Amino acid sequence: MKNLKKILQLQLLIVLLITLTGFHSYAVVSCQISKTNGGGFSTTIQTVTQNCDNTYTIVLIVSHNGCSGSNCKALSHYSVEALPGTYSNIQVEVLSGNMTYTNIDLGPNIGGNEPFQGFKIDGIEGIGNGMAGSFSITYTLSNQLQSERTNAKAGNQNQIVSFTVEDFLYVMNCMGTTCTPVIIDTDGDGVIDEDDDYPDDPSRAYNNYYPSLYNWGSLAYEDLWPSKGDYDFNDLVILYHTIIVTDANNNAVDIISQYTIKAIGASYHNGFAFQLDNISPDQIESVAGQVGISGYIPLNANGTEANQPKAVIFVFKDPEDLIHRAQGSFFNTMPTNNIGTSDTVTLNLHFSYPVSLSLVGNPPFNPFIVKNGIRNTEIHLPNYIPTALADFSLFGTSDDKSNPEIGKYYTSTLNLPWALHIPEEFDHVIEYKKITSAYLHFGDWAESNGQVYPDWYKIEPGYRVDSLIWQGY
Repeated sequence: MKNLKKILQLQLLIVLLITLTGFHSYAVVSCQISKTNGGGFSTTIQTVTQNCDNTYTIVLIVSHNGCSGSNCKALSHYSVEALPGTYSNIQVEVLSGNMTYTNIDLGPNIGGNEPFQGFKIDGIEGIGNGMAGSFSITYTLSNQLQSERTNAKAGNQNQIVSFTVEDFLYVMNCMGTTCTPVIIDTDGDGVIDEDDDYPDDPSRAYNNYYPSLYNWGSLAYEDLWPSKGDYDFNDLVILYHTIIVTDANNNAVDIISQYTIKAIGASYHNGFAFQLDNISPDQIESVAGQVGISGYIPLNANGTEANQPKAVIFVFKDPEDLIHRAQGSFFNTMPTNNIGTSDTVTLNLHFSYPVSLSLVGNPPFNPFIVKNGIRNTEIHLPNYIPTALADFSLFGTSDDKSNPEIGKYYTSTLNLPWALHIPEEFDHVIEYKKITSAYLHFGDWAESNGQVYPDWYKIEPGYRVDSLIWQGY
């Protein structure tokens, strides 16, 4: 008796639940949602899959329970509501019974007194009026899910049910069919193609840009070191842009650097090079793209300078080999006189094996000029070490107050340098004008060892005298 009482209570609960959900018209079965069209027909949202291209794949199951008579007419067509232009890839598959159809009408206006736009499975026979069966409709919906109605047209009856966006979301989320990106790693290096700058090359993965993807940095030199000279820092102004190519482990594989001449305010023919302070020559497999280097200095077979314990790479022998302008000593430093353009040098350095970025360092590395072709007279950035071939006897002479014993190089008594690195394009000073006159906080910056006014070169109120600065003219 106790068991019978429990069964009766359970049956009463089921009846109550069915009543509350709309008189047999709606049921949630597992992760699917089914609704009753009428006439023995029902529609089930079987699956909703979010694709990774901003589309959704929806599968509907249309079923007939086999009833017959005036209330269970044979199905003539089945329509699905969808906004014009949002649906595609419609497929129909018979799952059970002998249902057939003649065509899929893509609409959006599907006729037959349908109360909505969308697509229609037309010319249906073999299901309804005593013929049980089921078939699936699979279609793609673009952009976003939408509320949709379906019509199981039988006889003169429009047997319509409505599905909300929430219904489709419930099925999708319940089944865990939200978008999972397809992971493609063509070269098998462990970096997916989407993040790989070299998806077909397992030895390369990332481009690391300096100063940034689109911006160029500047190097400016005063070439009368160890004398102070006119201190206009336009004797050689170089723009650079560098890519360090790294592998999947973020170790350096290549250095690709571009250089162009922005200004020459000197009669000297100054060569340009850089040293990789923590890299030996044998760690480099090859260097290509140098200009005028053959016969200028002894080279190793890989393109590095010979007789150096550290890797030294010359970029060009003479800036005159790159520029195009009227004759004369100056280039883009005197208004309306000797204005011109420069070719771009592209230097390609390939390492013998991947090298830690911490050893390679950051561009522009340790750049220097060779004064007027005199190989042992090098001018570096302040406190950057000279190469092994530099003439150390010049340190501490004239205006230079270097002290190699404590690592102090290329600075004056007041800590003023002979070379500058600016991480953007530098507006250099016109000829014969001191940089301290044009840039009013340059001296403060230099004397404080970079602690104050680190942005001295910026266009800010009270920072510069524009009349003393090259305007492009």
